[in-house]
Amino acid sequence: GKRYMKKKTLTAAIALVLIVALAVGATYAYLTAKTGTVTNTFVVGKVIDPGDEKNPNFVLDESKAVRSSDGTYTLDTAQRVKANDYTVVPGVNLPKDPTVEIKNQDNVAGGSDYYLFVKVTAGAAYQAGEDGTKLLSYTVDTDKWLKLDVAGEEVYVYAADGKTASANHGNFAATGILKADAQGNAITVTNADLSGLTKENSALTFQAYVCQSAGLTPAEAYAAAK
Repeated sequence: GKRYMKKKTLTAAIALVLIVALAVGATYAYLTAKTGTVTNTFVVGKVIDPGDEKNPNFVLDESKAVRSSDGTYTLDTAQRVKANDYTVVPGVNLPKDPTVEIKNQDNVAGGSDYYLFVKVTAGAAYQAGEDGTKLLSYTVDTDKWLKLDVAGEEVYVYAADGKTASANHGNFAATGILKADAQGNAITVTNADLSGLTKENSALTFQAYVCQSAGLTPAEAYAAAK
């Protein structure tokens, strides 16, 4: 009887060792199994290629304002300039067509969606909108540009529908900033005494910016672009 019990115990012990060996073998095979290689390549993208000073792709300019003998102005759209000087006459409105354009982008590698911003800085002689309280006034074309709530600045983001900021990509067709009448007049001049008008307080300047739209609100993108 004692001899039989010893044999049974030995068999059980051998069986237990085999189970452990199988378990270790299976785990070892799993941990060393190989898969195919997946390679990710990362490059720094760009929003647009701005070009260089001689051949810019990001362009902000306007037509040349040409004065007639009667004091009125017309725009020569064939001449693109960075600034215009006006001799102002009471009650005679002035044409002005500041325009922003982004070109040569459709085949730029790594080009990303972007917001386009315009900042308007007006001298003390201006009133944005035509309420008659200032010597000069202008109106931004809000069918295309949406005003941002930026403290201390007058900033607009391009919005194709005038309501929601647009995520643009590639080329951006030449687009005017100011709202003009049928004659191209975008600056309204008061009939009041203009003797207080100076080159400094009558300056009206524009600055354009772009910033990626991915992951940013328009306000965040403008802050980053600055």
